[in-house]
Amino acid sequence: MGVFTVLTRFIVQPLSVVDDELVPKVGMTFTTLEDAGKFYRNYAKAAGFSTRVRCTNRKGNEIKNQLITCSREGKWKSKISPTEKTNPTAGLNCPARIYIHTLKDVGAWIISKVVLDHSHPCCPSKAEMLKQHRELSMSIRRTIENNDEAGIRPSKTYQSFVAAAGGHRELNFIEKDVRSYITREVRNVSEQEDAKEFGKYLLRMKEKNPNFFFELELEEDQSIKLAFWADARSRAAFEYFGDVISFDTTYNTNRYNLVCGSFVGVNHHGQSTLLGCSLMKNEEIESFKWLFQCWLRCMGGNAPKGFLTDQCASMKRALEACMPTIVHRWCIWHIMKKIPSKLNGYKGHADIEQQMSHVVWNSHSKDSFDRNWNDFLVNFGLADNKWLSDLYEDRHIWVPIYLDHHFWAGMRSTQRSESMHSFFNKYITRNSSLIQFVKQYDNCLGSREQAERESDAADFHTVIPCATKSSIEAQFQDAYTHAKFREVQAQFRGKANCITRLKNSALGYSVYEVGEQVSSSILDKFAVTYDSVAAEVKCQCLLFESRGILCRHALSVLSFEQVSQVSPRYILERWSKKVKRRHTHIKSSHDEPLMEPRSKRFDQLVFRSQNICEFASESEELTAILHRAYDNVMAEMEALKAKRKGTSSLSHEDANLESVNELQSPPRIRTRGRPKNRLGSKLEKQIANATKKKKTKVLSELMRECYIQINLFDAASAAHSSCSQYQGQVINYQFRVPAAGDNSLGV
Repeated sequence: MGVFTVLTRFIVQPLSVVDDELVPKVGMTFTTLEDAGKFYRNYAKAAGFSTRVRCTNRKGNEIKNQLITCSREGKWKSKISPTEKTNPTAGLNCPARIYIHTLKDVGAWIISKVVLDHSHPCCPSKAEMLKQHRELSMSIRRTIENNDEAGIRPSKTYQSFVAAAGGHRELNFIEKDVRSYITREVRNVSEQEDAKEFGKYLLRMKEKNPNFFFELELEEDQSIKLAFWADARSRAAFEYFGDVISFDTTYNTNRYNLVCGSFVGVNHHGQSTLLGCSLMKNEEIESFKWLFQCWLRCMGGNAPKGFLTDQCASMKRALEACMPTIVHRWCIWHIMKKIPSKLNGYKGHADIEQQMSHVVWNSHSKDSFDRNWNDFLVNFGLADNKWLSDLYEDRHIWVPIYLDHHFWAGMRSTQRSESMHSFFNKYITRNSSLIQFVKQYDNCLGSREQAERESDAADFHTVIPCATKSSIEAQFQDAYTHAKFREVQAQFRGKANCITRLKNSALGYSVYEVGEQVSSSILDKFAVTYDSVAAEVKCQCLLFESRGILCRHALSVLSFEQVSQVSPRYILERWSKKVKRRHTHIKSSHDEPLMEPRSKRFDQLVFRSQNICEFASESEELTAILHRAYDNVMAEMEALKAKRKGTSSLSHEDANLESVNELQSPPRIRTRGRPKNRLGSKLEKQIANATKKKKTKVLSELMRECYIQINLFDAASAAHSSCSQYQGQVINYQFRVPAAGDNSLGV
C-alpha cells in the first residue's frame, strides 16, 4: 500500500478537456497580433496554465513574428546558495507554445506552430489564482482609488469586495492585487515629479478660487524649503475665529523630512478649525519668521490676540519679531509632561510631581503662586535646579494665573494642533509623497467643515432643555450653540456645590467669598465682586475671561443678588448660534482628481445607472424590462466597437491644457536577460553574423513552405473564419509629424 502511494505521486495528471474551439491549431488566422495573444490566453485559462511572450522579432518598427510560451518554460537558477535561501521557481522547461507570424500580402497573422504538451500538470480550477488571469475591472479600480483617497486601508477595501461578491471564490483577484494597484498606479509618484505635482495642486486650487493663498520658498536647486497655503474658507473663518491660534510643528509626515505645521483655531461650537498649513525643511528662526510673515499677509495683516506654541526658543523669537503685540503662551501640557524626565533623579520624585502640579493649577493669584512656588522649592530642596529656575523666569508665558485674564477660547495647550496631526497619522507615513499629504489635508478640511455644518444644523433644528428654572440659563439657551450651552449648564449644576457669603458691600459694590466643595475634605474659596450699577461680576477663577463662560461662583453671586438677566457683555457673540458667518457659504478646498477621460465617463455612467437600477428593482416586471434594454444596448455597442476596432483619436473633449502638458515620453520597458545593445567581442560578432546567415537561409525555406500551406488553406479559409471568435478589421495607424512651430498633437 505504501509503495502504491509513492508511485502515484509521480503520475502526471491528465489535462482537462477543453472546448475544441478554444484549442489553438496550425493555420488559424487572426486580424491582429493582440487577437492571437488573447485567443491563446483564453485557451490557457481554460486548460489551467498561464502564458508569456518569449521573443518578438521586428523589422524596423514592425513586428514580424512572435513566440508565446507557457509561463513555466525555461529554468531559472538562483545565484544564492540553497543552503542560505531557497526561492520558489516556476521554470520546468515546459515545451508548450505557439508561434505566430505575419502574412505580408494579406496583412493578417497566422499560427504556424503549436505545441500543446506540458512538462507539468495543469489544473483549470487553480488557473484563476495565476497572475495573468487575475484582473481588476474598471469598477473595482475606481472603488480602490476612491477608498484610498478616503483613507480606507487596502485590507478593508478588499474585504468589502469579498462581502459584495459573496465570498473569496467569487472574485477574480486577490488582496495582493489591490495593494499592488495602489502602489503601482494610485501612489506611484516619483520624487522628481512629486514637487511638480504639489505645485500644480496649488495652482489648480488658486484657479478654482482666487482667494486660495500659497507661497513657496525654494532652495538654490529649486527644491522646496518652505511652503504655506490656506484655502478661501480658512481665510474667511479667520475673521470670526482668528482671535486665538494654536501652532504646532511636532509632526513629520513625508519622505523628505519636511516638518508639518498647522494653524488651528476654535469655532463657535468649540471645534478645531484649520486656518493654514505649512511644510518646513528646518525649524530655524529665519524659517519661522518667513512663515509667520507669510501667514500674516494671508490674513490681511491682522495678528491674533493669543498664540499658543510648544516650548521652542526659535518660535518664541520669531513671534517677538513678527507679532510683538500678541500674548504668547507655551503649551502647559508639554511642560508638565517633562517633569518625570527632568526630576526623576530626586528622591520622592512622585511627590515632587504631584506638589508641582498642585502649585501650578491651584494658585488663584500671582502672589499666591510665588509663595507656593518658593515653598515647593524649599520643601524638596530644588532651589538649585536650573530647569525649574528657567521655568520660573518664564512663568508669565505658561502659568495659568499669569495668562488666564486673557481670552484663550478654552485652549491651554497645542493638543488641538496635535489632534489634526493625528488625523494625518491614520493615513500618512514617513514614506508618503507631498501630493498624498495635500490630499489628506483636503480630507481633513472637508471633515472639519462637515462637522461644523452638522452642528449648525443641530442648533437650528433642535433645542437643549434648561436644567433649572433660571431665566439666566434661558438667556444662554436662546443665544449659544449646543456645545457651549452644555458648558454653561455644567456651571449651573456646579453651583449646587457653592456656598456664598457676603464679606462687605458699599455703594452697590459687593465683595463675596464663594466656597466650593471640591471633595468631602477640600473647600476651595474664591473672591467674587459684583457691581450692581455697572451690572458687572468678576471671579477670581477667571473662567469667563479665559473661556468666555460664566463660572459657577459668579452664577452663585448673581443668584444671591436675585439678578434675573445678565448683561449682554456676558453673552459672547463668538459662541452665538445666531450670527451669520461668511465662511459658512464657502466650500473648503478639494482637489478634483485629474482622471483620464474613460474614468470620467465611467463615473458619469455609474452615477446615472444607479437611479435606473433603483427604480427597476421595485418589481420583477421593471427588472425584466431593464434586462432586455441592457441586452439590446450591449449588442449595439459591441457591433459599433467591432466596426471601429483599431481606430484611435484624440477629441477636443479629451484634450485640455493639463493633459497636453502632462504628456510624457513612453515608459522605459525593462526586458529580461541582457540588453541587445551589449558590446560584444570580435569573436562573438563573427559567430552572430554566421548564425544570422544560416537563420536567413532556413527562414526563406520555411516561408516558401508557409506560402504553399496558405494556398492549401485558402479554399477552407471561409469555413474556418466563420468559427473563429477573434476576427476583426486590420488597424492602420497614421502618425502626422508636426511641422516646425506646430505645438498641436496629431494622431
